[in-house]
Amino acid sequence: MPPIVLDPPNNGATYGNSYYFVPTNAHANHPLTLVAQWKITVTTAQNNGGSLVTQTNWSNTPIGTCLLSNLPANNGFYYTQIVYQPPTGGTFVSNSNKFRSQR
Repeated sequence: MPPIVLDPPNNGATYGNSYYFVPTNAHANHPLTLVAQWKITVTTAQNNGGSLVTQTNWSNTPIGTCLLSNLPANNGFYYTQIVYQPPTGGTFVSNSNKFRSQR
């Protein structure tokens, strides 16, 4: 199963211009997705679509909590997802969480 963002949850909210996003490499009853590199993106449309609002740098460490800055904090709705690359190559995008970037 591909990585997912747990916090902010779908239909959740962030507060202020910076927020700690909590992604995980979810697998439960599914095989673990091997990830060589990953980053979190915030966009204006689902599945890394629309305009890019902010993102982290690529990381090759295990997926974990990270701070995202430059959030709009304008009470608008945005989407967050994990963009990742497995060791075998290619770039993939996790499912998106819709959230409100609040003041």
